[in-house]
Amino acid sequence: MKTIILSCLFVFGVSISLISQNRTTKIYFFSLPSSKLVTTSNPEDPIKINKCTLLETNLDSLGLELLSEKKVYLPLEAGRTYYYHKILTNGSGIGTAIVSECTEKEFWLNVYYVGAGTYRHYFLDKQSGLKLLEEKSR
Repeated sequence: MKTIILSCLFVFGVSISLISQNRTTKIYFFSLPSSKLVTTSNPEDPIKINKCTLLETNLDSLGLELLSEKKVYLPLEAGRTYYYHKILTNGSGIGTAIVSECTEKEFWLNVYYVGAGTYRHYFLDKQSGLKLLEEKSR
C-alpha cells in the first residue's frame, strides 16, 4: 500500500513539474507610433512593435537595453499574461513617450479603435534566442 501511494505521489510530482516547465509568459505591446524593443537576450535583433505585438517567452525576466550601460529587468511570472502600451503625448510642444502596464480590456480597446497595424508574434527562448512566429498586416 505504501508503495502505491509513493508511486502515485511521484507521478503527480513529475507531472506538475513538467506542466510548470512548459508554461510560457505572454507580453503584449501596443505602440503608437512604431518602435523597437532591444532585449539583453537578443541585442542584435530588436523586436519590432507596430501597434500590436506579442512576445512569448520562457525567461523568468525580460532585460531591456536602455543605453549601452543601462539595463532594466522586468520580472516575469510563468503562465501570466502582461499588457503594455506606449503612448506619445505632446505636452509643452515636445513629444514624450509614456510606457505603462495596462489591463487586458484597455489594451484590446486600443487595438480595436486605433487598429492593429502589423501584428507580430515573437518567441524568445533561453537557448535559441528570438524567432518571429507570425506576421500579419491589418
